[in-house]
Amino acid sequence: MKPIAPGARTVPVGLALLAFLVWSAFAAWHAQTQAADFYVFWTAGAHATAPYDPAIIAALQATYHIDGAVPFVYPPTFLLLAWPFAQLPLALAYPLWTGLSAAAFFYAAAHVVRPNWATIGLFISPPVVLAIAPGQTSLLVGAAMIGGWLSLKRRPVLAGVLFALAACIKPQAMILAPILLRGHWRAMRWSLIAGLGLVVASFAFGPLIWLQWLRALADFSHVEPGTNRINPSALLPSPWLAAVLAPLGVYIAVRSRDLACLILGSLCLTPYAHQYDLAPLAPIAAAWLSQPNRFGWGRAGLGGAVLAGLIATPAAALALLVAFEVLLSVLPPRDRRLAIRGREPAVDRLDQPLAAAP
Repeated sequence: MKPIAPGARTVPVGLALLAFLVWSAFAAWHAQTQAADFYVFWTAGAHATAPYDPAIIAALQATYHIDGAVPFVYPPTFLLLAWPFAQLPLALAYPLWTGLSAAAFFYAAAHVVRPNWATIGLFISPPVVLAIAPGQTSLLVGAAMIGGWLSLKRRPVLAGVLFALAACIKPQAMILAPILLRGHWRAMRWSLIAGLGLVVASFAFGPLIWLQWLRALADFSHVEPGTNRINPSALLPSPWLAAVLAPLGVYIAVRSRDLACLILGSLCLTPYAHQYDLAPLAPIAAAWLSQPNRFGWGRAGLGGAVLAGLIATPAAALALLVAFEVLLSVLPPRDRRLAIRGREPAVDRLDQPLAAAP
């Protein structure tokens, strides 16, 4: 094992601090022009016993003059995260939420991108900025996914808890996680334990909270087609396309059990994804782009497309998936360290940067 360079530990911390300062300041300014998504989270947290009541969101829209459909359809487990912020004034809650989300994301990302100081490039990447601006959850989900993935071999308990946390925020993003965890039974066991614990804790908001959520999902299915989605199934209104694409997503995840495949494969199975849902992929895309000799020029090109914000339509997302699968088949990466295969995954601890691995 090569010694870790003195700056290897300090750069992620420094980037996390920088992200907190920059993006919390941005949020304090941006609150004047509204961040609709976080406003919805904050309102739902403030009415945690009935967060799915359309009247609550209607009052929010009227108060802050928010246009469009902004229903709250996150699972009740997300309320455990939103409720503490709802106890704060909105002018404080939004910058704090944004700063902490960005800090967690950039800290995790700095353990994937090489050299890790190059993570600063994600500050201007459209998927990341589009996740930050409205106060979305994609950065927290990405931080939990990356942290769980890098902890999988040496810290399976932590990995399981982090995967459970990500799933309890955005279940659709983690739908293929069992494929990633297959063979890592301790991590899988702890993900189930942690997930069940969060579900039980969510009953503190009321015994019928999960039934309210199911009704909200049913209502949202009528709003969903009119939104600006990038999931490939949005190419056509017919459900048959989703049925055809679902096996492709599973196939991608099974072929190469790594984090990129988990994220990309999930795009095939979810009926609702936006460009900001690619934020968890951005650090991996940056690793592809910054290390073409390691991952191949094909992946470097795909990484550049993701980071430049070119994957902004269902057609572009489908092209990304097809190109990724072709590269996976004919041009496997030279270095499989970012892959997780079999019973001996070559993953690294969060405090053991990839560049320092043997």
